[in-house]
Amino acid sequence: MAKTISKKTLKAKGVLALLLVILLGGLTAGYMLTGRGAAAEATPEAVTEAPTEEPTEPPAETTTAAPAETTTEAPTEPASSRGLGLVQRAQDGETLTVTPTGDNWAVTYIGLQYRLPEDYVPELAAAVEGSAEQLDARVAPSYAEMYAAAKADGCTLTPYAGYCSMQRQSENFENRVQVHLAQGMTEEEAEKAAAERVQPAGASEHNAGLCMDIGSASADFVSTKEFTWLTEHAWEYGFILRYPEDKTDVTGMLYEPWHWRYVGKEAASDMHESGQCLEEYLGLV
Repeated sequence: MAKTISKKTLKAKGVLALLLVILLGGLTAGYMLTGRGAAAEATPEAVTEAPTEEPTEPPAETTTAAPAETTTEAPTEPASSRGLGLVQRAQDGETLTVTPTGDNWAVTYIGLQYRLPEDYVPELAAAVEGSAEQLDARVAPSYAEMYAAAKADGCTLTPYAGYCSMQRQSENFENRVQVHLAQGMTEEEAEKAAAERVQPAGASEHNAGLCMDIGSASADFVSTKEFTWLTEHAWEYGFILRYPEDKTDVTGMLYEPWHWRYVGKEAASDMHESGQCLEEYLGLV
């Protein structure tokens, strides 16, 4: 009896053991399958995210930054080119009528092909208090300021010849022409030679009141301390030496160390920095 029970017990235990083995095997297989599935899902996520996020962002930043720098620098022009396009250019044989008006009035170009209206008369003011010489009322305060600054440095910028009427200008030009005719020149030659020193009426900056002959109208002015002071400081007050010695082929005028033209502080500073005369600054040559 004891033996029979023992055999049945053993048989039952064997069945239970077999069931446990089968159960554990199923659990293990399920675990392994689940782990592999998670690994399989994790791998694509890592591969997909890496190339999509990291490499894409830096190129986008680089492409955006480059145009931004170029756009910022573009508006800044060199001093030598800021005056370009401020005046209309006359064609060969053409004469344009100009007036010192608008935002760029101070750099109005006046010459043989760029003439003031015959009846043009600017609003005038004394160049300095007590002087009979006048300038365009917009220019006079700057000349007075420059005069005071030079005076403080021991220099006297005596106003010698400022505004000139059309009638007087015409007389001055004709007198110069007569001098050259007396030298044996033809009418055409005499007028051309006269225009190298005295412009016809309407073609002179004096008719606009934008310039001043300072001290005298003599070449000796170049040796004065006043000329030295003007060379160093006139641009600070908006004035330039209008007809420099090394620019006669560009201006068409003989060297006039006494003739100083108002163009405004910005243009005067640019020309002082670049070494340009007014024709070059305005792009007329």
